[in-house]
Amino acid sequence: MAIHTLRGQISEGEVKRLIIADGMLNHGYRITRFVVSGDPSSAANDVYAQLSTGETENKWNWADNRQIAWASTNMFNVGGAMAPFTVIDPEHIVIQDLFINGNVGAAGGSGIINYLIEMTPVTLTDEETVIQLIKERSQDDI
Repeated sequence: MAIHTLRGQISEGEVKRLIIADGMLNHGYRITRFVVSGDPSSAANDVYAQLSTGETENKWNWADNRQIAWASTNMFNVGGAMAPFTVIDPEHIVIQDLFINGNVGAAGGSGIINYLIEMTPVTLTDEETVIQLIKERSQDDI
C-alpha cells in the first residue's frame, strides 16, 4: 500500500493550504497519521493543531465537519517530550484540499509548529465521492 507524506512547518495562527487534489474526484486520501511538534529549544513548545477540509477557527472543534484530525505534543523542560496525542476521523476521505493550523503553548508568541501527515490513496465510487464531498462542507455552508 502506497503512503504519501506531507511535512513542513507553519507559524502559530497561520492557516496553510495543502493542495492534494489531482482533479479526479474519485481519488482521495485517508489520513493515517498526524503528528505535530514545537521547537524543543523554546520555552513555549507545547503545540496543538488540526487538519480540516476548509478554513476553520484556530481551535479544536470536534463538532465541525470540516475538522478531521487533531494532534498535540507537550514538552517539559528542554527535550523532554510526552507522548503525542492524535485523533483522526477514520471515516473521512480527503478529496480536495487539506488545511492545517494550530497554536503554540499558553505562553503565546509566534512559535513554529512542525507537522507530519501520512495518507494512503483511496479510489471511490461515484456514490462514495458524493458522500465525501458533502462531509467536506460545514453544515451551515449548505
